[in-house]
Amino acid sequence: MKYLLILIIAGLLSLACTKAHNPESIVPEGWNRIEADNFFTFYLPKSMQLISEERCEECAWGSAYSDSEVRLYAEYSSWNEEYAAQYLAKQAEYMKEMAAIDGKRAKIQAWQLEQPVVGYYFTAEVRIYDSETGKMRARISALCKERNDLETAKEIFKTIKFR
Repeated sequence: MKYLLILIIAGLLSLACTKAHNPESIVPEGWNRIEADNFFTFYLPKSMQLISEERCEECAWGSAYSDSEVRLYAEYSSWNEEYAAQYLAKQAEYMKEMAAIDGKRAKIQAWQLEQPVVGYYFTAEVRIYDSETGKMRARISALCKERNDLETAKEIFKTIKFR
């Protein structure tokens, strides 16, 4: 009986861990899958459309998407130009969170912009790092019109899955 109970608990824990690491389980219904070449995938709300495939010189892939509330920039690159700590310390409502996305170390940051950028008042970004080398692998940043749009950006970040 004790052995059966242990097997049931182990099975339930295994199922819970599988669901926690499966990005499909956290994708909101109706969102569209985005293929970042052969590098990674992520999901966006149906309202977000591709507006540019321009990318930085150092990026292996990059694209921009937008809807009426959020403008999002996604790139695959190891070039990691960080914001200075002194700059971030001065930002209103600055928030930093370390997380795991697709089993990789990720840094999520968000803050209210000092000056609005074309009607956007907030920004959020995620930088995802390689588990072995510690180098950045991908970065997604979002300009948001409203504070609650930051939550949409974070939901997008958490759908990233590397190939």
